[in-house]
Amino acid sequence: MLSKSFGLGALALASTLVSVGCGGYTRTPDQYTDDTFKVLSAQSEPIRACYNKVLKGNPQLNGNVTVNFIVDNKTGRIRRVRIDNARTTAPEPVARCVLDSLHDLKLTPADKNEGRATWTWEFKQVFVKEDGTPLEVQPPPT
Repeated sequence: MLSKSFGLGALALASTLVSVGCGGYTRTPDQYTDDTFKVLSAQSEPIRACYNKVLKGNPQLNGNVTVNFIVDNKTGRIRRVRIDNARTTAPEPVARCVLDSLHDLKLTPADKNEGRATWTWEFKQVFVKEDGTPLEVQPPPT
């Protein structure tokens, strides 16, 4: 027996740091990326639950949701979260799941540098066996 699940993958986080002021905690670009990844990854389950609800109404939903945002250098709060319409292929209800899950997130401690980032989630259906292991689907022969 097979069941449908979905894959929720974080595809990319590109941070560009803009230096502001002096003093305070300072991350390297790699640390900034890693720490932001951890904050966003913690939202995987709420996003998955929301997507699953939307998927019940339309089992064919899939695509990417890309957001742009700023990490405030004084508070560490993720703000100005915006859907990147040019790079988002998933329908609006899926994009709304992502936006709603990013409300009030915070990078702790705040960094003296403001972070500007782009993050993409990939939504796709995955078929799994009864034991929960993914079914490898081979492309049709050409």
